[in-house]
Amino acid sequence: MSFQVVPLSDMEENPGTQIPETQNFDKFTTEDWMEGGKDQLRSETSDRYFSSSYQKYGHTLWKRGRQLITLTAIAVLLGFIAGCIQILTETLVNWKSGRCSRNWVLNKSFCCANIPKAGQKLLTKRDELKCIDDGLWHEWSNPLFGFFLFVILSLTFAMSSALMVKYIAPMATGSGISEIKVWVSGFRYKDEFLNLTTLIVKSIALPFAISSGLSVGKEGPSVHYATCCGFVITNWLLKHDLKFPEQAEYLIASTAGGVAVAFGAPIGGVLFALEEMSTTTEFSLSILWKSYYVALAAVATLQYMNPLRNGKIVVFEVSYDKDWHVQEIPVFIILGVFGGLYGNFISKWNVHFVSFRRKYLSKWRLNEVAVLALITALLSYFNEFLKLDMTESMGVLFHECIAGDGESVWTHRICQLDANTHVGAFIQILMSLLFATVARALLVVVSYGCSVPAGIFVPSMAVGATFGRAVSLIVERFFIGHNIITPGTYAFLGAAATLSGITNLTLTVVVIMFELTGAFTYIIPTMIVVAITRLIFSSLGARGGIADQMIIFNGFPLLEDSKEDMVFLRNYSALDIMATNISVLRSSMHLSELNDFLVHNSNFNGFPVVREMEKNALESECIGYISKSTIQTQLLIEASEDTSDQTIIHFDAQNVHRNGLQPNELNFSDLVDTSPVTVKPSMPLSILIRMFQKLGCKTILVEQKGILQGLITKKDLLKFQRLKHREIYGPLYVFNESWDDRLGAFLQKISNKNYVF
Repeated sequence: MSFQVVPLSDMEENPGTQIPETQNFDKFTTEDWMEGGKDQLRSETSDRYFSSSYQKYGHTLWKRGRQLITLTAIAVLLGFIAGCIQILTETLVNWKSGRCSRNWVLNKSFCCANIPKAGQKLLTKRDELKCIDDGLWHEWSNPLFGFFLFVILSLTFAMSSALMVKYIAPMATGSGISEIKVWVSGFRYKDEFLNLTTLIVKSIALPFAISSGLSVGKEGPSVHYATCCGFVITNWLLKHDLKFPEQAEYLIASTAGGVAVAFGAPIGGVLFALEEMSTTTEFSLSILWKSYYVALAAVATLQYMNPLRNGKIVVFEVSYDKDWHVQEIPVFIILGVFGGLYGNFISKWNVHFVSFRRKYLSKWRLNEVAVLALITALLSYFNEFLKLDMTESMGVLFHECIAGDGESVWTHRICQLDANTHVGAFIQILMSLLFATVARALLVVVSYGCSVPAGIFVPSMAVGATFGRAVSLIVERFFIGHNIITPGTYAFLGAAATLSGITNLTLTVVVIMFELTGAFTYIIPTMIVVAITRLIFSSLGARGGIADQMIIFNGFPLLEDSKEDMVFLRNYSALDIMATNISVLRSSMHLSELNDFLVHNSNFNGFPVVREMEKNALESECIGYISKSTIQTQLLIEASEDTSDQTIIHFDAQNVHRNGLQPNELNFSDLVDTSPVTVKPSMPLSILIRMFQKLGCKTILVEQKGILQGLITKKDLLKFQRLKHREIYGPLYVFNESWDDRLGAFLQKISNKNYVF
């Protein structure tokens, strides 16, 4: 999809002109961090009156413990939901391959829970194999029946997820990380995105989407439903005195808990909140503590539920008995290069397909999910690495094939390869791994963003794992020899490379991989691979990870100071972008005038207050700024008093102090922010953008010697930044539409002859 360049001059002459990079700005409401902080300080210092000492003591206890209670409620709810999702997902996945002979509802982990011997409480891989041998778990033996059941259940699970999303909670689709990142940066999205309905549907539809076999993961959606938990709990417990800055901290902490329960990596979750979600806000010690506590308590709740029936939260516990060698560094570099290329091309192709989906498939969302599920099922059933659940597949690829006692704990034939293996068997396994790599990568491109809860972290890791394991086979067969290296480490490092490539994260990925596997002896190789991935990814000109790219492509507002933008922003000042035709409040107004003013200016959220009576705001002395919601709230409070249309409202404290307050007058001067953020018209935009970022304000007034000249909003500056970037560097995404048009025309012909959901 190609976008026509709109010159800056055209935008200035026609403000209604829209460009793709700003197309959805109106869906977000700009929040003022400074206003929220002032309101919170005002509420904390205000006097409170209680009818009894019990109310006073109760309020004191709640005030001191409300933060811990709120964080605990978020974490426990999050851990409980994550445990239920894990159990339901494993159950649905296991139904596609077999059933429990003693209770068909149970998944394999619960069905085999009685296998461990006396004194042994944990379920191991060998116990699962013994469970199958003893007949407790029955695998489907009829190939034809197994094939049709696999395909039918895949379609059923995918359509169930898509139907729930379409008809109950449309906001539950996709990943949600991009919208959350924009939200916590100061641009509030629709409340439906984080409400209770979305939380319930996301939590139920996600296991069905994963179990369908679609190349989607649960990590991004886990961040979404975790943030929903934070939003619902804070609105319930703190609704009377909750301000946006405080709630944003709870939401960021919730994202840490979401990653923690998805990967079983509490430290990685905290680092994710720091490295990914707080890039545009100051990551204070308060946010760090909240993130730490939520991640800890959520993972503790998950471990208490024990959904894996092994008493652990480590998903892929490995015990690599061989250390790495310096001679392997070239292989590590190859894996890093692959991760960088994967992240760059897969993200670009996915953005292209999202563009195609919006243009040609927007009316056929359910049909698209059905076709994707069918194609994925047909491809997966005949490939041993695609047929397995992605987590189980990576478990096979990551692990060492030989246990400490010399016995194999994995029955997969990849563990049977050695120096004497026939070349035909070797090529068959190698081609199966390479096919799984290519097929999974292409399926990720077309599946991520379809109308089901969909993440991209685990599918990307699965791509890297199969590629890394294929590299290990080549290295063992042709370069090093058998039993010199641990082949599973290459799958582990390949997964780290692709995860880093698609997310553009470094430290977070390294820590998550260690918490996932416990492979601490491979710290240096992992850091080498991730560093090479980041270098390759950056050298190709990519603008951030997939979440950041979707923010720009979707036209979401997010204020970031890129180096290339700072170059041209230095050449412009506040005078170039400030709004001069603005609506202002006079220092004193009749109530009827104020009501008419609010009605005619309903599109604005706040107004400067000027002392002069002239109609021209540019010749008026600025005395402060007041939000519309503050005025409306105070008017509702005063409505019970003896007020009339001729009642005079004073916004200037000097008038009240000089003349006193008459019976037909109201004093609103204490509601006015008399120290708003102001700049001179000559202020460079490169400094102005940092002021918006660091201070968190949504409006900056422009004045000269105390005289109001205009105002600038955060969205105004961001629109100018993206517009000027487009004018200088061209559109961020330019696609060749010829093939898109041909495929779209072909699909249109099919739709005219067939039923569309």
